[in-house]
Amino acid sequence: MKKYRIELSEEQMRLIASCLEDVSRLASGQWEMKYTVEEMVRGLPFDEQIKRRDLAEEHLKQAKKVLLPELPDNGSKGYNGTEFIGNTYQIYRTILHQLAIDYDWNNVYSSEALPSGSMGTIKIDTNEKFKI
Repeated sequence: MKKYRIELSEEQMRLIASCLEDVSRLASGQWEMKYTVEEMVRGLPFDEQIKRRDLAEEHLKQAKKVLLPELPDNGSKGYNGTEFIGNTYQIYRTILHQLAIDYDWNNVYSSEALPSGSMGTIKIDTNEKFKI
């Protein structure tokens, strides 16, 4: 399989992790879309933000009933429920684990991602390793 190297700023890496976390959770049945919805309402007056988030949550619950009818309202498939969920989990979780190492976080991301999906773990190197 061909491999690629992508150079990202930390901000870009965090954005990718947030987007992949949202889509991974969405596919597993956790339909809050926390990061995406938060960005969509950013800049609006606070009361309007709350109103739109609540309305979006209601619509997302309805969509969940159509796409995942077997799951109860608060149910989900888990981090490795399908290959897609497992693969997206593996990528965002590995990115956040690297940030935990870089910033000496002591939280859930301090440990490596659980085995999941079918694509394997991504490799992340910091630019400091490549400086001459």
